[in-house]
Amino acid sequence: MTHIGIRKLIGDRSEYAGRTWWFDFDKIPERCNESTVATACQKLLERFSGITKGWSSGVNSEWTVRVFFSVKMVLNASLLAQSFEYASSKNLRSVLPYLHYYTVLHSLRAVLFTDPTVDWKDGAILHMTHSKMIKAAVVALARFDRKMAIDVEASVLHLKAVREMLSYRAPSSGDQFQKPNFDIIDNCRMFLEIAQLQSELLEASIEKHVSTAYPLEKGLTDRVCHNVIDGIEFFDSEDSHRISYLARKHPTPTNIMHMLSPGHEEDFYGAWCRDGYDTDSSDDSFDPDWGRLMLFKME
Repeated sequence: MTHIGIRKLIGDRSEYAGRTWWFDFDKIPERCNESTVATACQKLLERFSGITKGWSSGVNSEWTVRVFFSVKMVLNASLLAQSFEYASSKNLRSVLPYLHYYTVLHSLRAVLFTDPTVDWKDGAILHMTHSKMIKAAVVALARFDRKMAIDVEASVLHLKAVREMLSYRAPSSGDQFQKPNFDIIDNCRMFLEIAQLQSELLEASIEKHVSTAYPLEKGLTDRVCHNVIDGIEFFDSEDSHRISYLARKHPTPTNIMHMLSPGHEEDFYGAWCRDGYDTDSSDDSFDPDWGRLMLFKME
C-alpha cells in the first residue's frame, strides 16, 4: 500500500463548512466566515466539476503535476520561513527582504496551482510574472474574505517593493524603511490551508465524476524535474524519483497533505543540511530539520 493509501486508511476526518475534510483547518475558521467558506467551496466544486467531467489522460497528468508543485511550494515556503527566522536571530538583515517575500510568494503559488479558475495553458502557470501571480492569488483569496484579500495584496506588493529597493538601489541606510504590518507566518499558514482545501475539493470531484484510470503522461511529468532557464538545463533526480513513484503507484491527483510523503519531507530538508544529512548540534549553523513544515501541519 502506498503512503497515500495508508494516510487515508488511518487518517481522521473533520467537519467544517458543511463538508468532511482530511485536514483539520485552523486559520481558515479563525479568519473567515464559515458560510462564506461554504459558498466558496460550492463555487469551486462547480468549476472542478467542469474539469473532472471531461477527465482525460492529459487532464489527469496536468492536475497531478499541479498538486505536486503545490507540495513543493509547501516544503519550500517552510524552508524559507525557517531561514528568515534564523537570519533574523543572527542579525543577517540583508537577506531578510528576499526571504520574507519569497516565503509569501511560494505560499501564494500553492494556492494558484490548486485553483480551478487558473488555466494550465501548456505550463504557462509555472512561468507567470510575479505581478500576475499576486493578482491571481488575490482573486482566489477574495472568495474566502474580500477584506483579507485587499490587505494581502497591499502587504505583498509592499514586501515586493522592499525587496526590489534593496536589490536594485543599494540604499545607504540599509533596510531602515517602513515595513508592512503583515504577519508572514500566520498569513502563509492561511494561504497553504486554502491550497489544501482546494486540493481536497479537486479530489472529491474526481471521486464523484471519474471512473476511468489513466497513466501519467511523461511529457507533462517531465516538467517537474526537467527545467531550462536561460539556456541552462537543470535535472532534479529527487523530483524525478518522486513523480515516477506517483506514476507507478498512484497516477491520480490527491490532496496536498496525502501526496506529501514522509520520505519526501525528510529528503527535501535533508538536502539543505550541512554536508547532506550531517547536522552537528555542537555548533550554531542553520538546521533545516528544526522547523520542518512550520507553515503546514501534517497531523
